[in-house]
Amino acid sequence: MNVLNLQTGTFKVYSPSQNDPTTLDGSSSYAIFKDRNERIWVASMSGVNLYNREKDNFIRIKDLDALTIDIDQDTKGNLWFSTQGEGLFKYHPEKQIWKNYRHDDKQLGSLANNQVNCTLIDTNGEVWIGTMDGLCKYNPEEDTFEAIPLEIPSHNICSIIEDQHILWLTTTKGLIRYIPGEGCQIFTKSDGLQSDQFLPNAGFKASDGKIYIGSVNGFNAFYPYQIKTNTVLPPVVITELEIFNKAIRVGDGLLPKALDKMQELELSYKDNVFSLLYASLSYCTPKKNKYAYKLEGFDKDWNYVDSQNKATYTNLPAGTYTFRVKATNNDGIWNEKGTSLKITIHPPFYWSTASKLIYFIMVCIAFGFLIRFIIKRTEKKHTAEINKLNKNKEKEVHEAKIKFFTMIAHEIRTPVSLIIGPLEKIMKSSLTLPAAVRDDLNIIDRNSQRLLFLVNQLLDFRKVEQEGMKMKFAPQNIHQLLKAVCERFEPFIAQHGAHLRIEYPDMDFTAIIDSEAITKLVSNLLTNASKYTKDEVLLSCITQPKQHTFVIRVTDNGIGISKEEQEKIFKPFYQAMDNKPGTGIGLSIVKSIVESHNGCIEVESEVNKGSTFIVTLPMEQSKNISQEEETAMLDNPAIPEDILPGSLPAVTPKNKPVMLIVDDNEEMLNFLSSSFSDKYNILTAEDGMEALERLKENEVTLIVSDWMMPRMDGVEFCKTVRANQSTSHIPFILLTAKTDTNSKIEGMDCGADAYIEKPFSVQYLEACIKNLVDLRSLLRQKFSKMPLVPLNSIANNSMDDKFLSRMNETIEENFSNPELSVDFLAEQLCISCSGLFAKIKTLANVTPNELIQVVRLKKAAALLAENKYRINEICYMVGFNNPSYFTKCFQKQFGMKPGEFVSGRKEE
Repeated sequence: MNVLNLQTGTFKVYSPSQNDPTTLDGSSSYAIFKDRNERIWVASMSGVNLYNREKDNFIRIKDLDALTIDIDQDTKGNLWFSTQGEGLFKYHPEKQIWKNYRHDDKQLGSLANNQVNCTLIDTNGEVWIGTMDGLCKYNPEEDTFEAIPLEIPSHNICSIIEDQHILWLTTTKGLIRYIPGEGCQIFTKSDGLQSDQFLPNAGFKASDGKIYIGSVNGFNAFYPYQIKTNTVLPPVVITELEIFNKAIRVGDGLLPKALDKMQELELSYKDNVFSLLYASLSYCTPKKNKYAYKLEGFDKDWNYVDSQNKATYTNLPAGTYTFRVKATNNDGIWNEKGTSLKITIHPPFYWSTASKLIYFIMVCIAFGFLIRFIIKRTEKKHTAEINKLNKNKEKEVHEAKIKFFTMIAHEIRTPVSLIIGPLEKIMKSSLTLPAAVRDDLNIIDRNSQRLLFLVNQLLDFRKVEQEGMKMKFAPQNIHQLLKAVCERFEPFIAQHGAHLRIEYPDMDFTAIIDSEAITKLVSNLLTNASKYTKDEVLLSCITQPKQHTFVIRVTDNGIGISKEEQEKIFKPFYQAMDNKPGTGIGLSIVKSIVESHNGCIEVESEVNKGSTFIVTLPMEQSKNISQEEETAMLDNPAIPEDILPGSLPAVTPKNKPVMLIVDDNEEMLNFLSSSFSDKYNILTAEDGMEALERLKENEVTLIVSDWMMPRMDGVEFCKTVRANQSTSHIPFILLTAKTDTNSKIEGMDCGADAYIEKPFSVQYLEACIKNLVDLRSLLRQKFSKMPLVPLNSIANNSMDDKFLSRMNETIEENFSNPELSVDFLAEQLCISCSGLFAKIKTLANVTPNELIQVVRLKKAAALLAENKYRINEICYMVGFNNPSYFTKCFQKQFGMKPGEFVSGRKEE
């Protein structure tokens, strides 16, 4: 190695000596690097050397057994050594830790190739590696490499240079301009390069921004900002016609004039092998022009053929086609309009108009013989029709049965669930029952499960008209109901390539309806509209105060319905001629629901212009209906009274956790209360609004909530709980009858810890609760006993994570503050002392004072792991005044003394 003294102009030569360890370990060096600490690193053909300024000699650091061609340093101080054959080496000078990254076919995330040509640390601190087999990006979190897919001629990356967040890559087949996340632009010798083949790590960016790149035939230099993209759209022309690979001259019978002047090209069926030549009138670098062509009527998609300027077709059937071609300029900018040529291929004589007429006459004669044959079979057909009528009659009887059973299926499902639940409790109890009673209970269990199975089977036929079904009328916000339905349908309609447009009524508009039935009504209409619309579905709701009614309209711009079919579409099982797959029961269900609400439904439609279904409903229902239903609900409890407790306990003992149960069904509230009253103190609420009031008044350990409830449903309630710092830590279980995937995703997205479908087993619900409690207990134990596990590891959601992180920062910032206490912490975190105590007790199972000490000890463990300070120093740094007391607390918390912890870390 030669060093030039800029002041004296003299060179000093550092020669290697095999017997002298203070000299270089090799005579050839390809990489010299000065790090941030002004240390000079010199790589030889086999190893790494560090210059010793004090003694003016070298320290041999490591023998890499490979040629090192590049050295770089990342933002964390790590040095990266790029070698030719031994992969990539990472070295931390302070910790003196080496790590070698190599290519491994069996390991996902390994280096692309062991021959590394260069390394770049960009302005964002990201590490880019150029190998013989492609570009890689280092992932420091997972300590792996991501292979960057590039559509380029050669993946042998020679050097990487960054400019304005753009990477310039030299390869063995050209220069690449790569914008991460976007695409590549390729420059070759035709663009002015000395050569397309560049040398490894032969790239440099000067202080004035000029980039120098070295190739096998010299070097190029350029300013990146001067490289402009050619945005001029190139004209495209069709230049020549070939038939059977022979060029057709202009003026010939087939080509009376040039192709770019012709509107249509006529060919005989005998000219079944023809080619069209085309050109892009971009002359900057014609070799880089690209083409795509398509023969409409034959090709389904565009054929992208790179720089090929010829399209050939063989054995095309007779007909009319349109040949289209588009092209790019030298920078890949497409002229999407391109040019086109209509091509007509005439059929042979045996498929001419006269021939078709003869064929038609022959078919008519054959058809006459067929009619004569059919007449002779009339008697047999008559018998077949009678048999068909009988089968249809049987089908109608079967459909009537299905219709009857499906109407009562919804009424059966909840009572069956409430039979199975108490029965499970009796079977599970420790009471000694006579064998005969136990056998009878087993019979009840089997048959109730069988009944539930049959009910679930019948629910598969929900698209049956529900005549005579009693409506549960109650005041309902129509805006909220329609919004809930539309939120569920918007993705569904979008999948059909259409857009849902909604015109809501006033936000406070309320009507007395059966919310579940109206939900089904709107859902059926939107489902039908999404099937037949072209690109838009309109749902609107208009109030008519004078008539005391409101109107729901669902409009599509699809195929429409003829006048004849408009009178039949509301009949069960009727399907129009152009109907898409379905049972034909949806509109029958809609009509039944409308009639049950004392409303009316009509349809306005024109063929090929779309359809509008208009539902007119009264804003109020007769009081008798609501009173009858209310009485029926009170007089007919869903489960026997002797199974449920008479009333819930009014006083809350302190030795049991508190469970909040939220459900608008009184029987379900009583059943769940009785099921968990032996292990929990029970609080109940009928909707989310009431449940929030309960949370303000009580410290709750667990929440079990239904989804569909008035005023505030379960999902909104869960989101409110998670958004509140005082309640975000409470485990939340969501019960629902919704079983579709989107509902499950919505339930988990709102922050629920578990999603349980109705009907459910009480044992399964208990198991879910136990798993939640056990999991949180394990997290707390891991946090408490493992010195380096952070405080936010016990967080169950983002709100708790932010809260615990902020608490940890507050405690660490005030280690030396004598005012650090529970009151100080509560004031800093903007929470009451009692709320802070309850939250920390639930999350960490310790008091706030104990948690402050745990944070001190964990900070001490982190400082001990760094091995920079003595134990006594760390004791005072984290707020302890007595080293012996610190040692005692550390051993009590983590089961080892500080010195043992440090020794264990060194052994690792």
